[in-house]
Amino acid sequence: MRGSTVLALGAIVASVLACSSAQAPASIPTLAELSATSPPETCTLELWEDGDTPYVRCADGEQTIVRMVGIDTAESAFDENSRRRGEYQAELWHLTLEQVFACGKAATRRARELCPEGSEVQVAGSERGKYGRRLAIVVCHGVNLNLRLVEEGHAGRYPYPGKPEKPSGCPPVK
Repeated sequence: MRGSTVLALGAIVASVLACSSAQAPASIPTLAELSATSPPETCTLELWEDGDTPYVRCADGEQTIVRMVGIDTAESAFDENSRRRGEYQAELWHLTLEQVFACGKAATRRARELCPEGSEVQVAGSERGKYGRRLAIVVCHGVNLNLRLVEEGHAGRYPYPGKPEKPSGCPPVK
Protein backbone atom coordinates (compact mmCIF):
# COMPACT_ATOMS: atom_id res chain seq x y z
CA MET A 1 0.00 0.00 0.00
CA ARG A 2 2.74 2.40 0.99
CA GLY A 3 4.68 1.90 -2.28
CA SER A 4 1.61 2.57 -4.43
CA THR A 5 0.85 5.77 -2.46
CA VAL A 6 4.38 7.02 -3.00
CA LEU A 7 4.15 6.22 -6.73
CA ALA A 8 0.79 7.98 -7.00
CA LEU A 9 2.13 11.08 -5.20
CA GLY A 10 5.19 11.04 -7.43
CA ALA A 11 3.00 10.95 -10.53
CA ILE A 12 0.91 13.86 -9.26
CA VAL A 13 3.99 15.97 -8.48
CA ALA A 14 5.48 15.19 -11.91
CA SER A 15 2.21 16.19 -13.59
CA VAL A 16 2.01 19.48 -11.68
CA LEU A 17 5.62 20.32 -12.48
CA ALA A 18 5.16 19.49 -16.15
CA CYS A 19 2.07 21.70 -16.37
CA SER A 20 3.59 24.60 -14.50
CA SER A 21 6.76 24.58 -16.61
CA ALA A 22 4.78 24.90 -19.84
CA GLN A 23 4.69 28.57 -20.63
CA ALA A 24 1.24 30.07 -21.08
CA PRO A 25 0.97 32.61 -23.87
CA ALA A 26 1.40 36.23 -22.86
CA SER A 27 -1.92 37.84 -22.12
CA ILE A 28 -3.59 40.22 -24.52
CA PRO A 29 -5.03 43.30 -22.84
CA THR A 30 -8.79 43.78 -22.90
CA LEU A 31 -10.68 46.98 -23.64
CA ALA A 32 -11.70 47.16 -19.96
CA GLU A 33 -8.08 46.79 -18.79
CA LEU A 34 -6.78 49.47 -21.15
CA SER A 35 -9.70 51.79 -20.34
CA ALA A 36 -8.97 51.42 -16.62
CA THR A 37 -5.40 52.70 -17.01
CA SER A 38 -6.34 55.62 -19.26
CA PRO A 39 -9.76 56.60 -20.55
CA PRO A 40 -10.40 55.99 -24.26
CA GLU A 41 -9.76 59.04 -26.40
CA THR A 42 -12.05 60.19 -29.20
CA CYS A 43 -10.12 60.60 -32.45
CA THR A 44 -10.67 60.69 -36.21
CA LEU A 45 -9.33 57.79 -38.22
CA GLU A 46 -7.40 59.34 -41.09
CA LEU A 47 -5.71 56.44 -42.86
CA TRP A 48 -5.31 52.67 -42.77
CA GLU A 49 -1.65 51.84 -43.43
CA ASP A 50 -2.55 48.15 -43.23
CA GLY A 51 -5.07 46.01 -41.38
CA ASP A 52 -3.67 46.59 -37.89
CA THR A 53 -2.14 50.06 -38.24
CA PRO A 54 -4.46 53.06 -38.49
CA TYR A 55 -3.37 56.69 -38.36
CA VAL A 56 -5.59 58.82 -36.12
CA ARG A 57 -5.86 62.47 -35.18
CA CYS A 58 -6.99 63.16 -31.62
CA ALA A 59 -7.79 66.31 -29.61
CA ASP A 60 -4.15 67.41 -29.45
CA GLY A 61 -4.19 67.80 -33.26
CA GLU A 62 -1.21 65.51 -33.77
CA GLN A 63 -1.42 62.58 -36.15
CA THR A 64 -0.69 59.36 -34.26
CA ILE A 65 0.16 55.94 -35.64
CA VAL A 66 -1.68 53.21 -33.74
CA ARG A 67 -0.52 49.61 -33.54
CA MET A 68 -3.63 47.62 -32.71
CA VAL A 69 -2.54 45.74 -29.61
CA GLY A 70 -2.96 41.99 -29.24
CA ILE A 71 -3.47 41.23 -32.94
CA ASP A 72 -1.45 40.84 -36.10
CA THR A 73 -2.71 40.99 -39.66
CA ALA A 74 -0.70 39.66 -42.56
CA GLU A 75 1.48 42.22 -44.29
CA SER A 76 0.21 43.90 -47.44
CA ALA A 77 3.55 44.90 -49.04
CA PHE A 78 2.89 48.64 -48.81
CA ASP A 79 6.60 49.40 -48.30
CA GLU A 80 9.97 47.65 -48.01
CA ASN A 81 9.62 47.02 -44.27
CA SER A 82 6.19 45.45 -44.87
CA ARG A 83 7.70 43.21 -47.56
CA ARG A 84 10.47 42.08 -45.16
CA ARG A 85 7.97 41.39 -42.39
CA GLY A 86 5.85 39.49 -44.93
CA GLU A 87 8.82 37.18 -45.55
CA TYR A 88 8.98 36.48 -41.81
CA GLN A 89 5.22 35.77 -41.70
CA ALA A 90 5.42 33.49 -44.74
CA GLU A 91 8.09 31.40 -43.02
CA LEU A 92 6.33 31.43 -39.63
CA TRP A 93 2.91 30.54 -41.02
CA HIS A 94 4.12 28.20 -43.81
CA LEU A 95 2.53 30.31 -46.55
CA THR A 96 3.87 31.70 -49.79
CA LEU A 97 4.74 35.38 -49.84
CA GLU A 98 1.90 35.91 -52.32
CA GLN A 99 -0.55 34.29 -49.89
CA VAL A 100 0.65 36.52 -47.05
CA PHE A 101 0.26 39.69 -49.14
CA ALA A 102 -3.17 38.63 -50.43
CA CYS A 103 -4.26 37.97 -46.84
CA GLY A 104 -2.86 41.32 -45.73
CA LYS A 105 -4.64 43.22 -48.49
CA ALA A 106 -7.92 41.49 -47.59
CA ALA A 107 -7.42 42.48 -43.92
CA THR A 108 -6.79 46.11 -44.88
CA ARG A 109 -9.90 46.14 -47.12
CA ARG A 110 -12.01 44.72 -44.27
CA ALA A 111 -10.64 47.23 -41.75
CA ARG A 112 -11.60 50.03 -44.17
CA GLU A 113 -15.10 48.56 -44.58
CA LEU A 114 -15.62 48.31 -40.83
CA CYS A 115 -14.22 51.77 -40.18
CA PRO A 116 -13.88 54.02 -43.22
CA GLU A 117 -11.28 56.75 -43.19
CA GLY A 118 -12.82 59.87 -41.64
CA SER A 119 -14.74 57.88 -39.01
CA GLU A 120 -14.80 58.85 -35.35
CA VAL A 121 -13.04 56.22 -33.23
CA GLN A 122 -12.32 55.55 -29.58
CA VAL A 123 -8.68 54.72 -28.94
CA ALA A 124 -7.97 52.88 -25.67
CA GLY A 125 -4.36 52.54 -24.60
CA SER A 126 -1.58 55.05 -24.11
CA GLU A 127 1.62 52.96 -24.08
CA ARG A 128 4.07 53.19 -26.97
CA GLY A 129 5.70 50.22 -28.67
CA LYS A 130 9.31 49.84 -29.73
CA TYR A 131 8.69 51.83 -32.94
CA GLY A 132 6.90 54.67 -31.14
CA ARG A 133 3.42 53.63 -32.23
CA ARG A 134 0.56 53.89 -29.76
CA LEU A 135 -0.50 50.40 -28.61
CA ALA A 136 -4.27 50.45 -28.45
CA ILE A 137 -7.66 48.94 -29.04
CA VAL A 138 -9.69 50.83 -31.64
CA VAL A 139 -13.48 51.03 -31.38
CA CYS A 140 -15.42 52.29 -34.39
CA HIS A 141 -19.22 52.55 -34.63
CA GLY A 142 -19.37 50.61 -31.33
CA VAL A 143 -17.27 47.72 -32.73
CA ASN A 144 -14.00 46.64 -31.10
CA LEU A 145 -11.97 46.35 -34.31
CA ASN A 146 -9.18 44.35 -32.67
CA LEU A 147 -11.62 41.60 -31.68
CA ARG A 148 -13.71 41.75 -34.85
CA LEU A 149 -10.69 41.28 -37.13
CA VAL A 150 -9.66 38.19 -35.15
CA GLU A 151 -13.23 36.82 -35.06
CA GLU A 152 -13.57 37.22 -38.83
CA GLY A 153 -10.21 35.58 -39.54
CA HIS A 154 -8.43 38.70 -40.82
CA ALA A 155 -6.06 38.88 -37.83
CA GLY A 156 -4.40 36.42 -35.51
CA ARG A 157 -3.85 36.86 -31.80
CA TYR A 158 -0.48 38.40 -31.04
CA PRO A 159 0.47 37.90 -27.40
CA TYR A 160 3.62 40.03 -27.67
CA PRO A 161 6.45 39.18 -27.08
CA GLY A 162 5.26 35.77 -28.30
CA LYS A 163 4.84 34.88 -31.95
CA PRO A 164 1.75 36.05 -33.80
CA GLU A 165 -0.84 33.44 -34.72
CA LYS A 166 -1.74 33.01 -38.38
CA PRO A 167 -5.07 34.69 -39.14
CA SER A 168 -7.61 31.87 -39.47
CA GLY A 169 -8.95 33.29 -42.74
CA CYS A 170 -5.58 33.01 -44.46
CA PRO A 171 -5.00 29.91 -46.58
CA PRO A 172 -4.51 26.69 -44.61
CA VAL A 173 -1.00 25.62 -43.66
CA LYS A 174 0.54 23.34 -46.31
